[in-house]
Amino acid sequence: MMVYAERAILVVEDEKDSREFLVQILEFEGFRAVGAANGAEALRYLEQSDPPCLIILDLRMPVMDGAQFRAAMLREERFAAIPVVVVTAFDPPSASGLSPIGILRKPVNIETLIRLVRTHC
Repeated sequence: MMVYAERAILVVEDEKDSREFLVQILEFEGFRAVGAANGAEALRYLEQSDPPCLIILDLRMPVMDGAQFRAAMLREERFAAIPVVVVTAFDPPSASGLSPIGILRKPVNIETLIRLVRTHC
C-alpha cells in the first residue's frame, strides 16, 4: 500500500511565475506544495522524498517534458499510482497515455484545481 506525504503536492511547471503562484495558492489552502521546473527535477524529487498525494503537471517543458515525466512515473511501480492533474495551454496529445485524473487548461480555474486537489489529498 502506497503511503503518501500528507497533503503534499508536487507542481511541475517550467514557467517560474506560474509555478510559484500555484505553490502559493496551494499553501494558502493548507497544503504543502513543492515546485519543480521540469520532469527531470520532479523525478529527482520523487526519488528523494515521500511520494506526494498529487502531482500538477505541465506538458511543455525543457529538459524533460510532461509526457516523458509521466511515462517515467508509470514505469516505476512506486510512482505509478500517484494521481496527476495535467495543466496545459495546449490540447494534450493523448490523455490516455498520460492517465491523468484531470486536465485543466491555462489559465487555470483555481476553484476547479482546488476541488480536484481536495478530492485526492
